[in-house]
Amino acid sequence: MYAQSGQVTHLPAGTYQVQANDGKLFKGDIVLLDDSHYKLSTENTVGEYKFSTTAQRILFLNGTLKGAFARTVISGTDPVIVLPRKENEELGFKLIQTDLQAFYKKN
Repeated sequence: MYAQSGQVTHLPAGTYQVQANDGKLFKGDIVLLDDSHYKLSTENTVGEYKFSTTAQRILFLNGTLKGAFARTVISGTDPVIVLPRKENEELGFKLIQTDLQAFYKKN
């Protein structure tokens, strides 16, 4: 991972393109609609999330990613959402098969 030190202070709304460490693409990208709602680009289901700047964590409260373990890092100047396989596997979350990183796509 090419993350630099520093904390994510804000997750801008927009598309976060998901890439797996093995080069395979996850089914859909994570789309943050605003400061508390998200969806996957391949679905119409809208879920709620909370972002903790202190913990550098995203808590998916409902929707497709409900219960998934996600943290944030900085890559260059852009935020990246990381969904690690190990932590998600320990939680019994089956959607995450490999370490995933979702990179913010500037429009």
